[in-house]
Amino acid sequence: MIQHDQGAFDETILEVLGLENSATSAGPVYDSHCLPFAFPSEEGNEMIALYAMCWWNEVERLAGKPGKRRSRMVGFVDPRRADINHVVGFRGTDVPALLYHFAGRSKEWDEMLAKFGIPRRHTADCAKVFRVVDEAAGQRACVPGNAGVEDLFGHCPPDLTVC
Repeated sequence: MIQHDQGAFDETILEVLGLENSATSAGPVYDSHCLPFAFPSEEGNEMIALYAMCWWNEVERLAGKPGKRRSRMVGFVDPRRADINHVVGFRGTDVPALLYHFAGRSKEWDEMLAKFGIPRRHTADCAKVFRVVDEAAGQRACVPGNAGVEDLFGHCPPDLTVC
């Protein structure tokens, strides 16, 4: 599947929302039509953008628009309140987020830890990790959302923001 386990996770969200709707007769069901995009094409190309666009359209159809999603089984966080899954890519860690997600296949653990000021040898010591986190929190204000999140609610469709 795409992005290792990410495709399976994303598809599970759609399946659960569809099952919830069918069990309560509250709304539309999910017929797994995004699933083919979660696998490589015959040529071996991943169709991440197609899957992302399908997923965004389906989750909106099943649970509502970003910031107003409703489900009794899946907890959604309004991204304007907290960017809990900021993917560290070309935007780096300069964009404020509650959580930074180092996504992708080429994770360089020592480089990631260096961005946060802690060597790998200290990650097994919770007291040292907490000190680093507390020090960083004292230097940087926690703010909701970011420019990418604002695009979700402005002029840019979510799938284009993701891609």
